[in-house]
Amino acid sequence: MKTVVIGALLLVAASVFAAVDANTTANEANTMKQARTADLWFEKWGFKMTRGLMNNATGWVELPRNLYVETSDNAVVGPAIGFFKGIGLTVVRTLAGVMDVATFGTVDDTYTIYDQYSFPYFAWQDWNTAAH
Repeated sequence: MKTVVIGALLLVAASVFAAVDANTTANEANTMKQARTADLWFEKWGFKMTRGLMNNATGWVELPRNLYVETSDNAVVGPAIGFFKGIGLTVVRTLAGVMDVATFGTVDDTYTIYDQYSFPYFAWQDWNTAAH
């Protein structure tokens, strides 16, 4: 059974590289390969599950992140704004992670908080910019 699964994965990986026309440039071929690779269902499922688990585990990072960003912007009221914003975004990130884990079998990410509100996929991304 294990060899069948490995063989199927190797066949899919080989088809990604084999479907490039002979007359395409290297950059076009790389772009085409990346687009086909991103369309593979197991890669999307894996990314969605990983993103959900990481956001569940690191949602609390929003609190120190927002304290840092808001205090850097305004030393007087920044800590208070950062504290409340951090608490709110901790809840939002954790709930987004729960939804990713709960719906990882669906690969449609059209209506996620990440894309709708320019919310970073992970808490450590865009550390120096305030979230919306």
